[in-house]
Amino acid sequence: MSAPSEKNLDTDKVASVADADFSDNGKTENHAKGNILQNALQGSAETELTYFERKAALINVELDKFGFGRYQQCIWMLCGFGYFLDLAWAQGVGLMATAVFQEMNVPADKQGLIFTCANAGLAIGAFTFGIVTDIIGRKWAFNLTCLITSVFGMLLAASKYNYGAICGIYFLSCIGLGGNIPIDATIALEFMPPSRRYLVSLLSMWQPVGVVVASAIAYGTAAKFRCETTLPACNAVGAGEACCTVSSNMGWRYMVITIGCMTLFIFFARYLVFRFHESPKFLVSKGREQDAIDVLHKIAKFNGAPAPTLTLEDFLEIDRMMGIDRNQEAANADARGVVTNMIKELGFLRGLFLNKLQCFTFVLLGLAYMGNYWSFNLAGAFLPIVLLRNNVDAGASTVTDTYREYVYIYLPGIIGAIIALFSVQLPLIGRKWSLVISAALQGLSMAMYTQVKTTAGYVGLNALEYIMQTYFNAVLYASAPELFDTTYRASASGMLSCLGRIAGIVAPFAGQKFIAEGRSGILWLGAGGIWFSSLLMVFLPVEMRNRQMY
Repeated sequence: MSAPSEKNLDTDKVASVADADFSDNGKTENHAKGNILQNALQGSAETELTYFERKAALINVELDKFGFGRYQQCIWMLCGFGYFLDLAWAQGVGLMATAVFQEMNVPADKQGLIFTCANAGLAIGAFTFGIVTDIIGRKWAFNLTCLITSVFGMLLAASKYNYGAICGIYFLSCIGLGGNIPIDATIALEFMPPSRRYLVSLLSMWQPVGVVVASAIAYGTAAKFRCETTLPACNAVGAGEACCTVSSNMGWRYMVITIGCMTLFIFFARYLVFRFHESPKFLVSKGREQDAIDVLHKIAKFNGAPAPTLTLEDFLEIDRMMGIDRNQEAANADARGVVTNMIKELGFLRGLFLNKLQCFTFVLLGLAYMGNYWSFNLAGAFLPIVLLRNNVDAGASTVTDTYREYVYIYLPGIIGAIIALFSVQLPLIGRKWSLVISAALQGLSMAMYTQVKTTAGYVGLNALEYIMQTYFNAVLYASAPELFDTTYRASASGMLSCLGRIAGIVAPFAGQKFIAEGRSGILWLGAGGIWFSSLLMVFLPVEMRNRQMY
């Protein structure tokens, strides 16, 4: 155990490092106040360290000592599986939809309902799990998202001639799925050593992998075991007439069971195989410093690393420096009562909106998320229609050709995540300008669709657009949680994702006017959305490349 004087030195050292982190540009406080726009453009806005941030800095020191150890590697892999599921389910359900519509005699004006329900579930799931994660902790939310997704996902196979049930069950499954990315990015960031936070952007490589794997599963199930596409639904014809029976259309059921089993396997890996410990920073945010120290010791043991030197006395020293009386604070808490404490639990969100810098950052990111989801939802919904009207052959004359194109288009998305991994580390680019550049390029590739005349152009531009989309999302999903404190990090990430999903619901309705008029302006509308996001990111006030995350 270190001597008290040594502990005080350690605390002073951490505080000095943290303070230096926020003054890289050598600007005085008065100068910063006089140059708000300049600071925003440079990403150099600064604030004084709070009581919690000083304690979180101590956790950062210990995490940095661990490096990218076994525990961190397991966390990265398991969070990557969450990213994998996000698009595996979206792609799988998209590919099985036509078989469901045929079997259940779904009219054209009702076919979009399943996708609307999906986006609604994803929005509610992101919002709900984000807030719950900041109240009860990361551990239970980390496991529950996969459990909910798998159980309701597999229940889809039980539906028979009931399209409403399909939509309702998939809505419930998407509530679990919606919490995946905001929670997984939060968890990965809080366990990564500060010097390796850039690895979180690489998690997005799992999304194109999820699309390709889901396409392969659909090719072997939904595409193989389905009734003739010309047959009517059995509930639309008389008895004895040829129709699309359940027994002849089992492929899509095999598919959701397969993806559901994969999701359940990931749940078991998270809950039973791997011992997930609560985030030390979350525990500190709840005043449970000794529990946080215990978790650090468990991680060190799992990694085979030296035991942490951090002790409770180090936290108490910060209490004394800040004039905090923990005994008085605890006494007041006991007297408030259960109802008051519950209200207080939700009151933590005030910090997100009362802090001007955090609030401004949240608004910018919220609009950027909306522009992003607006853009790719418009492309996904209307690009095939635009290409058809322009007499562009997609080049898929057979089922095999169709699924081969999915591989050509989506697998290169891994390149986007790799580009993000390197660009966020570049001194003159970092997180902020990576967002600006990737969004601008995504919009450019979408605008270029208006010039597509050949099959090769269609496939090539699709692949390019998806690379840029993955590049932008990789930086966005990893950078957004970095910009907020642990106290409301998951909530902010969840609300941002929720705003994006809402924009994704609205976008197709807004685009219907352009399609009805037979114009390709829908593509410019989509490009405009992501270009708007690019413009907003120019004003992002904080660059996190060389800063601590608390």
